[in-house]
Amino acid sequence: MSAPHRGRLRSLLSKRSTAFGTAIALPHPFAVEQIAKSGFDWVFIDMQHGLSTYHDLPGLCLILRQHGVTPLVRVPYEDNSGAQRALDAGAEGIIFPYIEDVASARAAAISCRYPPEGIRSFGPYRAPYGADLPLANEDLLCLVMIESVGGLENVDAITRTPGVDGVFVGPNDLSISLGGGPIMANLYALGGGQAPVSPKFQEALTTIASTAHANGKYAGIQVGTGHAAAQAASAGFDYVGIGGDTAFMQAGGEAELANAKKG
Repeated sequence: MSAPHRGRLRSLLSKRSTAFGTAIALPHPFAVEQIAKSGFDWVFIDMQHGLSTYHDLPGLCLILRQHGVTPLVRVPYEDNSGAQRALDAGAEGIIFPYIEDVASARAAAISCRYPPEGIRSFGPYRAPYGADLPLANEDLLCLVMIESVGGLENVDAITRTPGVDGVFVGPNDLSISLGGGPIMANLYALGGGQAPVSPKFQEALTTIASTAHANGKYAGIQVGTGHAAAQAASAGFDYVGIGGDTAFMQAGGEAELANAKKG
């Protein structure tokens, strides 16, 4: 019988330790391995905007888990059946985009868990929990994204929904929904010519995190830089995503090219 499994992200959250992660848009195993060796606590495989398919998931999740990194999967909008397949393939949690109401939050939550808590069908081909259904229900993570005015207005009810473990702020879409533009590059910035974050947006972040915590749920956010991640952690976010594989490649190339041109 296999030993009990509790993923790194869930363990850190239960200890109230900030967990830092990143995103994967490129499904190549070698690229994922480089990210896995970088020391992140969790990584989400982005199937909403990235290039991964369900065919890629078992291998990518296996690489991350071999390095002790919690694999999460962000599924496309309202792809609750895809969430079940991702969990079967080895994901330890699911990120659901654009949740705006209790009905959507409830649908997401029950898709992740076996009866009687949910409606997940049994077929854990590479799932870390095997046939231990109660453990799977307890330790996997259902994370819903708050990235619209509707989600912000309903964040209290959403975070009261049974089976929802936490919220994950999508800064760009939330800012756009609030009447601004994409904002992740400026989030928690310290000057440098970057536009300041509006008080309205900052208030929204505070509301989301404090409401989640008041209802016993975790609060996460995606930001662009390590500095911004440190600031987000100081602001009370429990798990913080930093950039992503393609952003790291571009930033690294630009920085080294700039160094070369300086002589």
